[in-house]
Amino acid sequence: MTASIDTSVDASVVVRSYNRLPALCELLTALLAQDAPGVGFEIIVVEQSTQPPPSDLAARLDELFADPRVRVLRRPPLGGAGARNEGVRATTGRVVLFMDDDDLPGGPTWLVAHLRNFDDPDCLAVSGRHVVGGNETRAPYRDMAKARRQVMSFVPILMWQRSWARSDRRTQVESMIGGNSAVRRTAMERFGLWDECTLIEDEHSFSYRVRAGKRAGEYMLFDPEPVMIRRFDVPGGMDKRRMTPRHLARRLFDFQHDVLAHYFPVRFALLYPVYVILAYVVAMDWVWNELSARGSWIRRLGASARLAIELPFAWTAWLGRWAWRRVRHGPPVRRPRLVPLPAAGQRFFHTGGRCAA
Repeated sequence: MTASIDTSVDASVVVRSYNRLPALCELLTALLAQDAPGVGFEIIVVEQSTQPPPSDLAARLDELFADPRVRVLRRPPLGGAGARNEGVRATTGRVVLFMDDDDLPGGPTWLVAHLRNFDDPDCLAVSGRHVVGGNETRAPYRDMAKARRQVMSFVPILMWQRSWARSDRRTQVESMIGGNSAVRRTAMERFGLWDECTLIEDEHSFSYRVRAGKRAGEYMLFDPEPVMIRRFDVPGGMDKRRMTPRHLARRLFDFQHDVLAHYFPVRFALLYPVYVILAYVVAMDWVWNELSARGSWIRRLGASARLAIELPFAWTAWLGRWAWRRVRHGPPVRRPRLVPLPAAGQRFFHTGGRCAA
């Protein structure tokens, strides 16, 4: 049975932070300035940084952390899903919102724009719109009609998420995204939290369970009004934009074998060669789009060819190691529960070295 939680505030904002302390200061300043009359909210910071801040930044953090609406959980690096789950367990809000330390709310009404969707008791979760750099002067996608049609949906049969998170039309959807999202607490009590056995696409497991178990009339929503500003130039964090194609393919391998294969075992087995190809296609999309600033098209073409040659051998090695881990340790923990933390968060910042629980 899920432990009882005193939902004493309307909303909790969970912030995952890892070695981006200047950006964290900016984010907390923006969150504390939200114009939300009559709304009680708290901010839970899961602070995992391994690098100490300079004295002036530490002073500013102490000032922000001293706000009674802020609670800080000092933890070692937990990974994306692990940090999200740890933050959720410390919350008391009836709705839990998520934002990472390198992003910003699009304005002072970001919080209430999310919350008004939950006036409908059938709304389980909301994903908001992403804006890159804070100033989009033209359509973010070449085919906006396709983006509006496929936003937060799964590729049929493969169950691979299509996010299109910069779309602009409000619509009911199949899945949710990790940043600029909000979830009703009772939905997390029913469906569990996020599986922690993957370092990429860690939002999917919750959406898979909601999709399979929601009642008639219940839904997840994409709402373009609560805007989040994506900032791709902030160093630190998990450094996803610095990954090599092979590194990304390895993470995709783990996601497919530890998450997709668990929720859709028959289709995963029957379509296994297709998933290998999918991993290559996604890695190449990363090279040609997300990492396009790294070098010329000749370098990117070389990276594509190199991965095509390496992937069959690397995949075989990864499969052997994955099978050996399963034999030794068994399957990973599934469907983490929403159980409150035994102690309140700490309102202080570590002075150096690796964080400790």
